[in-house]
Amino acid sequence: MTVSKRDKDLLTRFGMTTEQVESNSKKAESETAPDEMTGRVHYGLHLEDRDEEMVSVSLRLPKSTLNKLNKEARRYHISRSEYMRRRLANA
Repeated sequence: MTVSKRDKDLLTRFGMTTEQVESNSKKAESETAPDEMTGRVHYGLHLEDRDEEMVSVSLRLPKSTLNKLNKEARRYHISRSEYMRRRLANA
């Protein structure tokens, strides 16, 4: 990993090493390590037990917000609805 002087200064400022950055980036980019947006999923659905009845909710959003939601959902390879559920669950 090539690190610029600016990056070295930032790492020093936050008390981090390049090894920590490499480790954190591998963990963040892993599609198998659980985090707040990924985790145990199967075809876009949580594998947790769901005792509650699911209901539909309709809301109006600016088109730009919807585009951002779509982009992020694609990034995680999940449906927009699942992405929104996960974001709301972590709010």
